[in-house]
Amino acid sequence: MKTRILTALAILAVIIPSLMLGGWMLMFLITLIIVLGGIEFLRLSENYNKWPPILKWIIIGSVFLLVFSSETHAIAILAVLLLFYLSIPIFTEFYTVKDAFLCITYSSLYLFFSRSFLIIYFDNTDYIWMIILATYLCDSAAYFSGYFFGKHKLNPRVSPKKTIEGSIGGWLVAMITTFFITNSLFHSIPTSVALVASTILPITGQIGDLAFSAMKRNFNIKDFSNLLPGHGGILDRLDSLIFNFICFYLIILVVV
Repeated sequence: MKTRILTALAILAVIIPSLMLGGWMLMFLITLIIVLGGIEFLRLSENYNKWPPILKWIIIGSVFLLVFSSETHAIAILAVLLLFYLSIPIFTEFYTVKDAFLCITYSSLYLFFSRSFLIIYFDNTDYIWMIILATYLCDSAAYFSGYFFGKHKLNPRVSPKKTIEGSIGGWLVAMITTFFITNSLFHSIPTSVALVASTILPITGQIGDLAFSAMKRNFNIKDFSNLLPGHGGILDRLDSLIFNFICFYLIILVVV
């Protein structure tokens, strides 16, 4: 527990200044997430160590092009990457069709996650704090609700420890608390957005957590890496946030 708390404090020491100050610190944070998270994602392939280094950096480097290109160019780049990744298995046995789908998923997921984050950040930074609040309040409340009241398994095939009671408790606490704090402190956020986001994000965050748990179970791993002691890897910390940033971007398209 001590290790977990110390790591959490170290994570906050990096994230909070980056979000508050922006500039090069924010770009550095995004770079870390794309590169380190990308390595964790690509290492799911059993052939990863057989790939030539240049291919690995092409895959990760292309994500930067996707994230920082115009919308039109990003679509064109993604189309080229899709054809490129699907073509590689023709020429080598060390990169399979499964690897192609893995690379396509990584590129697409990070495209939508990173661009959603940047659009939201430059639109209103208060949105970022609300999303983080809804995500991790739900995570913590679900843990304690499940610990004290959990009796019925939520989805033992994907995550044996999670319970229905924990899930409901996490959603209720996160929904009520996020809406109250947002409405009280973040006056730049419309009440309608706060209400819809506070209701939906604790749900989509849990779905994101379960989706990445299903991914890990499919690849027979406990964590994506041991980069963050007590927490696993970058993707183990970002699973719910990845879903929630994308979902919140869709929310503001509809509500605002």
